[in-house]
Amino acid sequence: MSDPVSVALVGGDTPQGAEFLRLALAHPGLEVTGVSARAQAGQPIAELYPTLRAVTRLSFRAAAGLEEADVLVLADTAEGGPQEGTRLTLDLTGRRVAEALTPGSGWVYGLPERTRGALRGATRVAVPGDLTTAAVLTLAPLLEQGVLLPRGLRLTELRGAPAPAFAVGHAQADEIARALPGRFPLEFTAAGLPGLNGLLLLAEAWVPDGYSERDVWSAYREAYAGEAFVRLLPGDPPDPARLRGTPFIELGTCLDLDSGRVLLTAALDPRGRGSAAQALQSLNLALGQPEGTGLGFTGLLP
Repeated sequence: MSDPVSVALVGGDTPQGAEFLRLALAHPGLEVTGVSARAQAGQPIAELYPTLRAVTRLSFRAAAGLEEADVLVLADTAEGGPQEGTRLTLDLTGRRVAEALTPGSGWVYGLPERTRGALRGATRVAVPGDLTTAAVLTLAPLLEQGVLLPRGLRLTELRGAPAPAFAVGHAQADEIARALPGRFPLEFTAAGLPGLNGLLLLAEAWVPDGYSERDVWSAYREAYAGEAFVRLLPGDPPDPARLRGTPFIELGTCLDLDSGRVLLTAALDPRGRGSAAQALQSLNLALGQPEGTGLGFTGLLP
């Protein structure tokens, strides 16, 4: 049996860092050797995350105290720590996504359903944002196959919040525009809703004359045949609540045949499928391990 791959994590006190840590500790081919935090240096990890008791005895360190590792995971922008892993660097902060979307930069965009070939053997991977993940996996196959018209695209992001909050525009708008095939106007609305657990995307679009909902689902089935972490739900609305802690994205649709207006829906866990889970999926591809290793959690039963 080969030696485990060592992993150092910068930002174990961030939401995406904590989720990656949970997944990495359960991965049979990885050994977490160091985890940094901004304010908890010296504190046992299991004190901050009680669910990790009896799972790890590691304590947080300052970023500068992390030792060299095969894989460096950047879940925070803390300075003074290592910047590269000896085999792979995974960036979850969003700082490198523009480079990853620029050919020849040396960075690979960590969205396996779209960049699987490039991820194999990659040494630098930038993981996309959660809304970008939902938007690209929802829209890209339909745009590429001509099932959607490249106009009138409106994206509404719904996610949990302590109190109702509403906004226009989005911080990931440029990333989404660059990651989608073609260049066309996109409109964004965001809402924070108390009680909503996870991320729900509503994408309003238009299909060409003569197209039906069957064409939409045919395009999805062709694009995602054999994809382990994409769930297609004809007739069943996606629900982010059942996806907590999972690597899945759920896709659904509703089409008005008279007008040609289609409502595309997607749900995911922002810290899981929208960050740490697809980072681990990308890691597996980059290091030549089975793609689904460490990603077997299917969600809690109701």
